[in-house]
Amino acid sequence: MTMPLRRPASLAFWATFLFSPPRPVAQAQDDAAHPRTAQDKSKQAAPAKKAEKAKVSVLRFDGIYADLPSDSIDVAALLLGQGGGKQSSFFEMRERLEALAKKGGDTDQAVADQALNEQPVFLDLTHPFALNGVQVRELERSMQRVRASGRKTVAYLENATSIAYQVAALCDQVLMADMGSIDLHSLSMSITFMQDAFDLLGVDVDVVRCGDFKGAVEPYVLPKMSDHLRRHYKSMLERMNDDVVRRLAEARALDPAKVRELQAQRLLTAKQALEAGLIDRIVPYDGAKLTLERIVGNADFETELALTKDTQRKNFNLMAAVNNLFSPRAKKEKKQDKDTIAVLLLAGRIIDGQRDAAGSIVSVPAVEEIDRLRDDEKVRGVVVRINSPGGSATASEMIRRALVRLAEKKPVVFSMGSVAASGGYWITCIDRPIYAEATTITGSIGVFGMKTTFGPLMRRVGLHEEVIALDDAYDLDSISTSWSEASKERLQTHVSDIYARFLDIASKSRHLQVKDLEPFAGGRVWSGEQARDRGLVDAIGGLDQAIARVASEAKLEAYETIHTPKAKSALDALVGQLFAKSLFENDALQLARQRLGNLDTALNVIFASITNEGRPQIWALLPAEIRFR
Repeated sequence: MTMPLRRPASLAFWATFLFSPPRPVAQAQDDAAHPRTAQDKSKQAAPAKKAEKAKVSVLRFDGIYADLPSDSIDVAALLLGQGGGKQSSFFEMRERLEALAKKGGDTDQAVADQALNEQPVFLDLTHPFALNGVQVRELERSMQRVRASGRKTVAYLENATSIAYQVAALCDQVLMADMGSIDLHSLSMSITFMQDAFDLLGVDVDVVRCGDFKGAVEPYVLPKMSDHLRRHYKSMLERMNDDVVRRLAEARALDPAKVRELQAQRLLTAKQALEAGLIDRIVPYDGAKLTLERIVGNADFETELALTKDTQRKNFNLMAAVNNLFSPRAKKEKKQDKDTIAVLLLAGRIIDGQRDAAGSIVSVPAVEEIDRLRDDEKVRGVVVRINSPGGSATASEMIRRALVRLAEKKPVVFSMGSVAASGGYWITCIDRPIYAEATTITGSIGVFGMKTTFGPLMRRVGLHEEVIALDDAYDLDSISTSWSEASKERLQTHVSDIYARFLDIASKSRHLQVKDLEPFAGGRVWSGEQARDRGLVDAIGGLDQAIARVASEAKLEAYETIHTPKAKSALDALVGQLFAKSLFENDALQLARQRLGNLDTALNVIFASITNEGRPQIWALLPAEIRFR
């Protein structure tokens, strides 16, 4: 079935944002900088009569989709809150997707179908999920049926894998967060050969086989891949990758040769993706929920979570379930009944994620708490208390934008604790007062990305990684090969873009020219007094001074003060000690930890550099080795 690439819109509120005629790149980016413009125009054009609530079907892809989901449970993952390895049925998910397009034969059903087809479909592709190539091809057919039924489809991306982008490209429109990226890699293979390691260990391998192309044997009996098998595998990859290229070329009206060029480039920023025609709009990094509200043009709308009723099995965290029985944090925060100043406690590393994690500031839960304070009319002002060395640049930006929205409605003042640096400083860049103590560590305006490889170690122990790839971008995934100069250049462009953004928001917040801020940036760290002398903070003072400033701006004489989120319960703390940091909390390692410093941050950075495929995590993070004795 051949699908039209773009159609006229059937809903005015949807069409205003999504289906306007193509515009220059600069204008599309301007919408991201001024997100209210399209919404205001939509409101002006709305009819005078009261409109019914808009309805949107939301497809939130999340987790692993399997043809036959496994009921086995990974006990270690269960205890650590990683979901126990549960899977969802791909076929059940696909049935629910196609149900969005089904039509009946009778008149009543036809009327119902017409009403259904006027409901847009919104794909939230911000959660990690896994589909194989065959599943993506079947999903392509299902999406074609949905679009053929008249449903308008739009996808929202932040940091997209190749699979996530392939799903997004099946929609009428593709939106991407301004700090997002696409890892559009071609197919490749990696096989580790072990004969040299067996020789070192004195291990012999005897094999009986039929077929010269039985590649499963080669890693055990050869030091490297045979030439005939390499040619065979590469030919297979080329044909498989051709289907990916076809899918993207048809969906985005691109020349297949152009798609291959983009695969060779591999990592694309939002701006590069827009210029290449891979996406339609760049939007602020506000998350899927707020993006959906913005494009609908009305916060008062209903959503149908089309994939989550039966097919999405929620991850079960045994420790969290037990803890929720006893923890006061398990209860929903109540709105205040008296004038209140809230102290929002942001402590720990800043990370991207959907669920709370011990010792971390997780982007989505943090934004939800900020939005709750924004909507609570009795919270007349907020002091944001920061104790964070930073972390993910994208998570920092999402939190910062939530604080911008909060400050538009009520006074916000920052109080820095012992450390508020890098990403911890990033989130303060909203042009509001900042208090720091003399011994606060702050600044560290800089970003980086890194990769850990094991090539020398593998060679030392007799292991050899063989990579079969269609272009040179494979080195981003290789565990034995360092980045090539071409890959470093592409990554440096991405890191430089994020650093330029950091300088931009910091200079505007502190009312400095970028050229005047640069001598204080570049990753330099400062004490509270040094930061004040350089204009990075406003005054030396603690939490009391920050609360008094908020009370003055809110014109409050009598008020209550609350701290949020609630302190951990005893059981919560016990679980954290048992599972979150068990490696470092036993007595035998305490002396080493004191001598070497807190290695948690360094280990997290190294672990991320090993586990991330393709695009490295970009960190806005204080140097891990800074400590005082």
